[in-house]
Amino acid sequence: MRNTTIRNLFVAVSVCFLIFVLPLISYAQDEIRLIVRGDDMGMTQGSLDAFEEAFNRGVLTCGAIQATAPWFEASAELCKKNPGWCVGVHLAIIGEWQGYRWRPVLPWDKVSSIVDEDGFLYRYPDELFAHKPKLAEIEAEFRAQIELALKKGINVQYLDSHYLGYSSYPGLEEVYKKLGREYDLPISHMMGETRPGSIYNTPVEEKTDAAVKMLEELKPGLYLWVCHIGTDTPEQNALIHTQPEHIFARGGVGKHRAAELKALTSYDVKATIMQKGIKLTNYKELWDEKKGR
Repeated sequence: MRNTTIRNLFVAVSVCFLIFVLPLISYAQDEIRLIVRGDDMGMTQGSLDAFEEAFNRGVLTCGAIQATAPWFEASAELCKKNPGWCVGVHLAIIGEWQGYRWRPVLPWDKVSSIVDEDGFLYRYPDELFAHKPKLAEIEAEFRAQIELALKKGINVQYLDSHYLGYSSYPGLEEVYKKLGREYDLPISHMMGETRPGSIYNTPVEEKTDAAVKMLEELKPGLYLWVCHIGTDTPEQNALIHTQPEHIFARGGVGKHRAAELKALTSYDVKATIMQKGIKLTNYKELWDEKKGR
């Protein structure tokens, strides 16, 4: 009798699983999930206005703050006022703009292998790697950037990389992973995301249409759309990249970043996301799911 009761209970649970739970699993597998990450928060004053607008009026889901940049302090204050934002630390040991140099968070004589003779961060990866940077100093500087963000009261939710591929230098990827483990934080683009493309180099007047086309072509899966947003101001348009191939042929940095902001806040992009049933998500949500929280 007892065995029969247990068997009937097992059958009932199995039927409930098939009827109610399995369809939900199938639906989740068919979902299009999208992280919209904005890089370089704090790079300029204009970046503050852009991130506030993109978070509040656009589809931005994550913002990457740059501790080495001149407007970090103001960005940190903005993040503290908006604790619901999903903010990550944009780990940076490259300062790529002509005449707009950045220094490390640590005293530069403590990380001498990652700075030039004047204590400034190198301007592009090949320049840095040619000077054989020490992994221990890279790790120390990255940790200092995270600690500074935490000290300023930022609710840090993830880590990512500025202008460096995770595996672009021997041993570098493990540095990122080690810090992720140490701070119990996910690392952007190490959570199974696919990059659907970018509108960074798309002509200013075509960015919104290009973003819509990119979204329309998404298939079920998890995607990461990396954006660079800003304002069309003299401050941002004065920026010139040190690498000739990265200098915009049409329009300045400000115009291009303002056009990306316009795309993120546009009716067309929002409508496409709704029509496609795209679920916007962020790294906090993904990490909570992974941790079962």
